[in-house]
Amino acid sequence: MDGRFRSVVLLKAFNKEGVHQTTPLAYMDRYPEIFAACQSYFADRKELRILSYGCSTGEEVVTLRRYFPRAVITGAEINRRSLAICRKREANERIAFVYSRPTIIAQYGPFDAIFCMAVLQRTPQVIMARGITDLKCIYPFEKFDRQVAELDALLAVGGLLVIKYTQYRLKDATVARKYTALQTAGEIEAGPKFGRDSKLLVEDNDLPCASIFMKTAS
Repeated sequence: MDGRFRSVVLLKAFNKEGVHQTTPLAYMDRYPEIFAACQSYFADRKELRILSYGCSTGEEVVTLRRYFPRAVITGAEINRRSLAICRKREANERIAFVYSRPTIIAQYGPFDAIFCMAVLQRTPQVIMARGITDLKCIYPFEKFDRQVAELDALLAVGGLLVIKYTQYRLKDATVARKYTALQTAGEIEAGPKFGRDSKLLVEDNDLPCASIFMKTAS
């Protein structure tokens, strides 16, 4: 069995509650416009703590180092095979790769920015191709909502929560009242969006989606 496939099977079998996206796809500078916008937001800040949540094999962490050369960056990953690849990368005392468990991640926070990119979803290509209209048994809204609340607890007021490619909208999350979307170049995300009842939304699927949100309240 291929090592990457085997690691996903083990995740589904033994860590069903903790796993979100099961495809460990990653590459360098995947979201340049978003990274540049965040860099501008923190232009007057040099000392930052940044979390790359679901960092896969570490490309995002290496990319963030380029945009934020003085930041302390933590990459968190639940797939142990991917995490092992991360830990083979050249790092220093300002980069840490950790197993994605709330108590472990919290030791490195609170964070000024959290990047959660293409993580809070489940097999989006399959969902779209099959025309699935209800995610209740696949990836329910409650799972998304709990994870967003967990990330919120790690983020400092005034910090940025950066979420890209999800099957749900941040504005529907329980903690949404604490956040304001920053105006950046709008991009229509591939794949359908679902509502709080885990059922397909119709009205928002062709609208640009915000990806960067500023935390305004504790």
